[in-house]
Amino acid sequence: MNKLTFFTMPKDNLKVRMIEENTALMAEIRAAASDKTVLPDAHDYYNDVLFPDAPVDRPYTMASIVLSSDGKMAFADNPKGPVIAKNNYLDPDGALCDFWVLNMLRAYSDGVIIGARTLQAEDGITSHVYEESLNRQRFEVLGKTWHPTNIVVSFDGTDIPFDHFAFNLDPAERLKMMIGTSPAGEDWIREHSPKKHVFYGPFKDRAEVDAAVFSSLQRDYDEIPVIVTGEGMMPDTALFLYVLRRMGIEKLTVESPSYTNALMHMGMLDEWFVNYSMLCAGGSTTPGYNAPFAADEHPSIKLVSVGIHGESFLYTRQKLYYGVTEKTDLSGYHY
Repeated sequence: MNKLTFFTMPKDNLKVRMIEENTALMAEIRAAASDKTVLPDAHDYYNDVLFPDAPVDRPYTMASIVLSSDGKMAFADNPKGPVIAKNNYLDPDGALCDFWVLNMLRAYSDGVIIGARTLQAEDGITSHVYEESLNRQRFEVLGKTWHPTNIVVSFDGTDIPFDHFAFNLDPAERLKMMIGTSPAGEDWIREHSPKKHVFYGPFKDRAEVDAAVFSSLQRDYDEIPVIVTGEGMMPDTALFLYVLRRMGIEKLTVESPSYTNALMHMGMLDEWFVNYSMLCAGGSTTPGYNAPFAADEHPSIKLVSVGIHGESFLYTRQKLYYGVTEKTDLSGYHY
């Protein structure tokens, strides 16, 4: 059976130097957080990161993404996302720090959303907390399980690689896997998956979810829960998040770019941590390139904090706002 990988990141050149903090917004976030516990490593190497309480109908959601300075999330000839950070030859420690930020978010989270296509592209990964110090602090300081639940999302189940490393871990590793899909996906999984599953749903509305009894976050690591929402081949994303909230997942990191964009369109992504690797990638692979926002209907953003590492990495924490309609009058300007 597969074993998880852990390592200790060298801390001598890890620290992000904060150059701007929105003190008013940070105060709002702190006031909205009933648990004001900050991971010691977050305090030492980033800043005092904590998160507001989750809404009643879904987890509090955040995403982590690394972009080139020209806003691209992958090179055309090598589309794996981490390459944007790793190929910053002016600051290789900055790339390590980018991965550390992702691990920090995982450490705070109860669950992590992964796309099935991501598993197809990277056959040896999971979304556990690789960094040993953060992993230990997650358990000892925050009082969470050893690992966030890894939640694989798929429209119809056909793209889920059940032979993937993550689905074949030794139960002693204590990593809980979960799947979110549609009724068509349920049918596919029942017929084709070699794994042991427990199915919840299909749910059509919140009343059905409220009437359900969930036991899938118990410590049976051989059993993979499947959450079924929506109709046909289309899951109901909002209802799925409601199910996750009912199951006790309060903080959720989203590591699928397409799912991140979908949540933005639904007004359900609360924050994203966007790290900029100071290189140019060109091409068209940008966040949401196939699902643009309208000029008058788009998320608005306030910067929570901005930090730098060396001279070639920029680290931002951004709070998203939806339904902002006040416009600036530019009628007297010529554009």
